[in-house]
Amino acid sequence: MQTASNSQTLTIQLSPEDSERLLAEAKRRQLDAHSLAEILLHESLTELKPVAGADIESLEKLYSFRGKTEILQFLEKHHFLMPVLLEAPDKIFNYFPGKKLCLEVEAGSEFINSAQLFLDIIIDGDADEIIDEALDKEEKLSEDWYLTLPYEVRRFFSCGVR
Repeated sequence: MQTASNSQTLTIQLSPEDSERLLAEAKRRQLDAHSLAEILLHESLTELKPVAGADIESLEKLYSFRGKTEILQFLEKHHFLMPVLLEAPDKIFNYFPGKKLCLEVEAGSEFINSAQLFLDIIIDGDADEIIDEALDKEEKLSEDWYLTLPYEVRRFFSCGVR
């Protein structure tokens, strides 16, 4: 029996901080860094789940996007956020009827995988009383809905007024 090898070489340059993290994790797992990098790459690629066209259409009806490509790439990796995004407008509109909703991915700078998907509730006006009222409503929304979401969701998803 013969087997053909279709392996390809991929070179990835890591920042010094990421390289140190990889080496430390490899040591902790008692693996060499190359093997751990292969494992992590494989895990991240197998976790990707393309966002369905119907889901994209639904999101486009509910939200405006700041960086559609980044949002869709983020959702491929964190597909468990889709149900939350589809239910969020109903929850939000109880407190902010008819307000525009916007999605944006903001990358963190300190840790690997620290990027978050932000759902901004767009508030019209900058008068103090409008802002105070919006912040009160945001706090109530957070207590009644956002803080009831699982930690894994809140780790990658945030919601607030802008």
